[in-house]
Amino acid sequence: MNRPHWQLMMIVLVGGLLLAGLPSQPTSTAQSGKPFILPVQSAPGPDSWLMGQYYGNTTGAYNFGAQWYSAGQRLHFGLDLWMRCGTPLVAMADGEVHAVDARAFGSAPHNLILVHRDLNLSVLYGHLLETPTLVPGQPVQQGEVIGLSGDPDDQCDSRPHLHLEVRSLDFSTTFNPVDYIDAPWHKLANIGPFSDPMFQQDMDNPRRWMSVDDQPNVLFGYGALNDYASTWPYPIDVRPPDNAVLDRQLEPLPESVTVTARSRGIGACCPHPWWHPTDTNRFYLIDGVAGIRASVFEYTVDNSVPPTPIEEAPPMLVSPDRTLQVTRVNGQITIRRLDDLTEWPVQTQGALPAVNPDNTQLLWEVWRGQYLPGEPYQTVETWVSDIDGNNPRMIWQQSGGWAVWLDSEHILIVSPVLDRTDTTLTVYNTLTGQSYPLGIFNWMRDISVAPGGGRIMFFLVNQLNANDNGVYVIDVEQGAQAEQLPFFGGWQWRDANSVFYIPLDLSTESDILAYYHLETGENRYLTDPTQLNFQVANGDWAVAADGNTILFRDARDLNVWLLELTN
Repeated sequence: MNRPHWQLMMIVLVGGLLLAGLPSQPTSTAQSGKPFILPVQSAPGPDSWLMGQYYGNTTGAYNFGAQWYSAGQRLHFGLDLWMRCGTPLVAMADGEVHAVDARAFGSAPHNLILVHRDLNLSVLYGHLLETPTLVPGQPVQQGEVIGLSGDPDDQCDSRPHLHLEVRSLDFSTTFNPVDYIDAPWHKLANIGPFSDPMFQQDMDNPRRWMSVDDQPNVLFGYGALNDYASTWPYPIDVRPPDNAVLDRQLEPLPESVTVTARSRGIGACCPHPWWHPTDTNRFYLIDGVAGIRASVFEYTVDNSVPPTPIEEAPPMLVSPDRTLQVTRVNGQITIRRLDDLTEWPVQTQGALPAVNPDNTQLLWEVWRGQYLPGEPYQTVETWVSDIDGNNPRMIWQQSGGWAVWLDSEHILIVSPVLDRTDTTLTVYNTLTGQSYPLGIFNWMRDISVAPGGGRIMFFLVNQLNANDNGVYVIDVEQGAQAEQLPFFGGWQWRDANSVFYIPLDLSTESDILAYYHLETGENRYLTDPTQLNFQVANGDWAVAADGNTILFRDARDLNVWLLELTN
């Protein structure tokens, strides 16, 4: 890293601190008067509809833009709203029908285009179930049912969703629908989107296009906007399995806890902050200025040390306890011990591995073939070896799916079935070679593993009985049964036995922080929106290892903030 780069980084940080002054509660920038209503009449939820993929610089567009979005500068030039086939769709504003089943616009099997001349806008409703019973030139009124949602694979058991585009009247440009549709977009981002993180970060312009309401216009026929020289997260075909979270067993949260908020960001900084795995005074984020390679900065909660650049971005791949580093240079994988810089090569067929929690084994995946949404899954091989690369062995082979460490011996294997609606969860013991199923779940989403790997949480949608939709937890032991929890919203693990969650509550602009203890069933709200006003942006929030501090990005100023819990 050259000296001018570090100097410029510190000038930007210091200048931002001087401009920012003392931290203060952000001022709401919520827009009013947006011309469009949502295209569905029902409120969002697991039995109606949820966000699938946002518009713009999404991770899905980065990974599949060349195949799916090449005409639209390789960005996702619409919104994907997950919903079951046959959901009634409504006109978002008064207008008239321009075209029905216009093949040139794609979005098969059926589409509808409305024009809104007074707004100089057009809207495409894509992947419809059947040809709408409308004709070109027919007027429509806001809220009028205009069609039924479908599935791009024309199956209703594959990827049912509405693809929605807002374009110019000449159809040459698409705009971010979030700018025109009145909806609680950041609340929806806390649960539901298909990818995490939602947006792909450019290491040479790390603050650009990293929020649901900060996305560029797309000009059809022009060059790619996301052809990044360096990016985070890694492309999907080389990305390692997620790290396990180290076990932590905390005392239940006291009844008298108080929650306060304070800003730690500088000038709308920064997406995807993360904690040190054991030191609750340290957290990290990626920042920089356009045109210069970004850096990873270390912050302290108590402000004892100024924000310090520690490495060039993207962040190094490390073991769960940050004592080992994994590198890939020209296809060669190397493990390095960070305390003494001892390193050794390992043979993983060029795939980046994840280290287990006690630093004794490696896990990696090898893809045989290329995955494209809507196409048959590629073959995925799951491999493990000793930490020194010895004893490599393929432990699982399947079509699609993925694997992740639960603890130092056990791996969770997630297997989609052929009709795509069911998911099988399997636990594999790397020491004995034995495995057992946890269950088969219909329309499962958002799988997350507890610290220590003893539990798994997820949510179910589109169940035959609407009462079965919601958030579930299952113990990682043979014969365990999944238990439905009494809340719905986005969650983060506090420790092995409890979670913080943000309920999907549309009655207030502010988010609410809540707490649920899985063993005692204690369930309570920790904040009052009339007393503490905050709103998590883009689903970006994380809990420190002591369970007493929450790092998040606020939607009102896009800065990093802290929620601190004290007795």
